[in-house]
Amino acid sequence: MPALTNRERRALTAVALIVVLSAAVQWMRPHKSATKAFDYTLQDSLFKALSVDTFKTDPETEPYKKSIKTSKVRKAKKRKSVKEILAPKSINPNTATAAELERLPRIGPKTAQAIVRYRQKHGPFRSIEELDKVKRIGPKTIERIRPFLILLQAKSKTDSISNIKEP
Repeated sequence: MPALTNRERRALTAVALIVVLSAAVQWMRPHKSATKAFDYTLQDSLFKALSVDTFKTDPETEPYKKSIKTSKVRKAKKRKSVKEILAPKSINPNTATAAELERLPRIGPKTAQAIVRYRQKHGPFRSIEELDKVKRIGPKTIERIRPFLILLQAKSKTDSISNIKEP
């Protein structure tokens, strides 16, 4: 063990003495505090009563707040309005245009074009699961759009709507 100088021994002794004294004080002193909890119900009710008139709208900032609200509403309506109105079993992927296919949830313009291209290249879809072969469409997307799809197959391209039969 290295030899300590007289000054180092005194410093070490002082630190040890402080640690021992603080441990003794903590051990002897009770750990419970005797402070009472303050009841703030009266102050809360006074605050509510006095601040009622401060919640009135400021005529200078009102147009700004209104424009923010309306822009958020417009964006929300733009995203949801068409897809919320879509009726069950209302779109036939064998005859729908790209614009009609875009009304489906999770189907954007590129995916709608991919469906139309696949249909033109490979012919009409025989089942809804066949949409999985289209690029950008997977099982989760198929499950989301399934309630809105109905597969109707015409006998030929010149058949009228009355001659279309369900598979």
